[in-house]
Amino acid sequence: MEQGVWKRLEQEYDELDNEVVRRLRSEAAYKIWVQRRVDIQMEHPFIKGMMDGDAGIFPSDEDYQAWLEVRKTLDETERMERMAFYWQGHADCYAY
Repeated sequence: MEQGVWKRLEQEYDELDNEVVRRLRSEAAYKIWVQRRVDIQMEHPFIKGMMDGDAGIFPSDEDYQAWLEVRKTLDETERMERMAFYWQGHADCYAY
């Protein structure tokens, strides 16, 4: 394939990604997971450092448990995004 086609496919994927995430942000379940992650990061500044790549060793067991909870929220929101892409693909396929 020529490079122009790949560029167009990347742009189409980015647009679909934006559309799906925008739609998810209006769903209550997704908002709950994202808000939980934000709350943990506010409660444990060390976690924010982990997310930014500035920290590497957990200073306490409490911070480690908070990190595990953040990972859980990330996993759940990523799962929701993958499922939204999956169903969007089915909808697009039927529409085609």
